[in-house]
Amino acid sequence: MNKYSTVSTQTKKITLDSAAIFFGKVVGLLFGILRLNYIASYLGVANFGILYFAMNFCSLFQVLFDFGMSQLLTRNLARDLSKSRELVGKVLSLKIIVVFIASSIVGVIGKILHFDRVTNWAILLTTVVFAINGISIVLLSAFQAHRKMTLVALSNILNDLLLSIFVILIIQKYPYIITVLLLSIVVAFANLTVLYSIYRKIVGSPHFSFDYNLWKEFTIESAPIAISSIGISLYTFIPPTILKYTRGNVEVGIYNAGYKLVSILTLIPMTFSQVIYPIFSDFYSNAKEKLSKSLSDSMRVMMIVSFPVVVGTILLAPRIFALLYTAEFASGIIVLQLAIISNLWAYMNWMTATFLIAVDRQKFMMVTSMFLGIMISIISFFIVPKFGFITIPLMLMTVEFLIFTLHRWYLIKIGYGMFSMFFLVKPLIASLVMGFVIGLLIHLNFFILVLIGILIYFVLLLSMKGFGEQELEILRKLISVVTGGSLKEIL
Repeated sequence: MNKYSTVSTQTKKITLDSAAIFFGKVVGLLFGILRLNYIASYLGVANFGILYFAMNFCSLFQVLFDFGMSQLLTRNLARDLSKSRELVGKVLSLKIIVVFIASSIVGVIGKILHFDRVTNWAILLTTVVFAINGISIVLLSAFQAHRKMTLVALSNILNDLLLSIFVILIIQKYPYIITVLLLSIVVAFANLTVLYSIYRKIVGSPHFSFDYNLWKEFTIESAPIAISSIGISLYTFIPPTILKYTRGNVEVGIYNAGYKLVSILTLIPMTFSQVIYPIFSDFYSNAKEKLSKSLSDSMRVMMIVSFPVVVGTILLAPRIFALLYTAEFASGIIVLQLAIISNLWAYMNWMTATFLIAVDRQKFMMVTSMFLGIMISIISFFIVPKFGFITIPLMLMTVEFLIFTLHRWYLIKIGYGMFSMFFLVKPLIASLVMGFVIGLLIHLNFFILVLIGILIYFVLLLSMKGFGEQELEILRKLISVVTGGSLKEIL
């Protein structure tokens, strides 16, 4: 029997799920970048700043719209899918109440802070988007637990496709902040309707009911996850909020022009964490001996992906801005170049955070995130008003490095962190060579440069045997589809 035919069931599942969700995220990323170009071009830097300030402000309270329940739902369902309709119905009932309360709190706080009329409207409409998405995430979490990643991918594609088409067609005629947000509400509601219909067809109608004991149990269990999310929101969104108050909408717009591209690229680790989270949860209940290897494999995959993304983005940042933005956004290039460095650690932090939740160690994440969130918030009050937007990506780099260091120390302490940092040597070498070649050919067409960079990195890493079995399995399947299997033996 060919050795490649004996790949484990779990590896095949990871392969197929990764391919489905990754395809959906890549399509979403492309649509997102295209949409960003139109929004920036027609709104201008000040209105662009107001739009993304509203998103940052609402994101400060995003924990209120979920309170960690979606992650807890995925984990519990992954351990016992027979409870899906009952559990999803009860969580949906709770979630409707939660998002109503959360929306009211955000609205009141926005009023108290006396923002200008345009900003207040932007916050109000963004809150509605958060509320609808807060309900949708329950269904997405259920699909994640059921390993229906193709549905999650299709949901992402549908959402991004519709929003991008509407924005491109309408914003040219109505170049206003309210245009983008009203379209976001319509698309979010359509997405929720589709997700609910699909769940009913595939799993069945959720059993809606009010279960006080379950709600209490979920609230207690999810509290550490929620508090951890508060910490993340503090160090991510407090600095740009201070930036608006002290430096104005233009600097907020410049900062978000760079940071938005970095946040779009978090689709990569987010995608993989969605795939691996139910697997971590299942292994924790049924096969603990596999946990260390699965964590190690996940970390290796993130290293393989993050190094070329960081090196390529730093070198091509001016070209990226020239493609996406008008000249008034040019100061944001340095934000992109600095903030992307944080992804060297952030991509791996996604894996360690996902792992800690799956193995019921969310309390450590809670303490770590809150400490860092409070620390960065205090520091921001002193340095952001004085030095402006340039300080924020520097703080993000510091926070991600500290999180990585603390997570690694804790995982070693509890017996799960013995993954080797030697994994980074081969991706680093391949990325540096790729960067050197890109630097020599920097005047070529942007898209040709990207293709050359991908090809060089792939060939170098393959020749150095830098891919693990999990990545090679994905590559074999892709090559088999394209070539009919003729190149399979090369790998």
